[in-house]
Amino acid sequence: AISSVAADKNIELGVKHHSYKEDDLSSDNLVGATERYDINANQFQINAQISDSLSAALNYQTESMSGASPWYTIQNGDGEVVQVMSGASIKDKRQDVSANINLKQSNKTFGFVVAHSDEDDYESLSFGGSIAFESEDKLATWALAGDFSNDDISPVDTDLFLTRPESESKRSTSLLFSYSRILSKNAMAQLSVGYIDRSGYLADPYKVVFVDSLLQADSRPSERSAKTLAAKMRYFVEPANAALHFDYRYFNDDWKINSHTFDIAWYQNAWFGIQVIPSIRLYNQSSSFFYEHFYTDTRADGFYSTDYRLSEYGAVTYGLKIEKKFEDW
Repeated sequence: AISSVAADKNIELGVKHHSYKEDDLSSDNLVGATERYDINANQFQINAQISDSLSAALNYQTESMSGASPWYTIQNGDGEVVQVMSGASIKDKRQDVSANINLKQSNKTFGFVVAHSDEDDYESLSFGGSIAFESEDKLATWALAGDFSNDDISPVDTDLFLTRPESESKRSTSLLFSYSRILSKNAMAQLSVGYIDRSGYLADPYKVVFVDSLLQADSRPSERSAKTLAAKMRYFVEPANAALHFDYRYFNDDWKINSHTFDIAWYQNAWFGIQVIPSIRLYNQSSSFFYEHFYTDTRADGFYSTDYRLSEYGAVTYGLKIEKKFEDW
């Protein structure tokens, strides 16, 4: 549920509660707990228009999670892959806070954001900035954004699981350039290219791998760089009093993962200020160069992971959102 209210002409308050639950897994080809994630999140936001040219926003989120997680995979006597799950007692809480400032001067807008996230075994601090230029005819906008984050990882129960490191860190830097254009009174489009660089400890400390009949830690390269290309289109269909939203994103990294994402949504305006929004999301990716279901031999590069997020897979997501507008809400 989402609620926001204009406390006065310059301040807007918002609150959102999100509840997420996955079905329990089937016991077929499974060892360990069948329970999956149960996540609850609460978000709060304050937007303030300080002056005609200066605005600020403060966001706070708290999140609790419990459930079992995939641990590693093995091959059974029939040659089938069996997923070994962690215990169902995994519990974690996360708090996240971020502050944004935007300054508009003539045809330029400057933005700055700082964010901090903290949970039982993970802490992240990030900074970001952006600049956007609007053309004199106000039909085109060029924007450049960048951010940097430093994350510290301190896995729990390292005395019980010797494959887990005591503490590690990683860093991430990203840049994004975009060009937006109003094509007509009913259409606009945006094209963007991005670059992401990550370094440090990029493995999952809670996952292990069977290699040549021995359990060892999940191991991944300490560097990962990626390139993205994205396109967006918005088209208002006057006879239907509705708008078509189409998004596409291509991702490619040096772990040999390539992905394609399509997001299509139809924003239908209805009576009494109600908007009905059906959507579909299509996703497909290739696997990383070191991913396997299990390993019968050691690899020369020493990289191992049975994390299904690095595998080849596809997903389809259907959505339906209904919005109702009230005065000042």
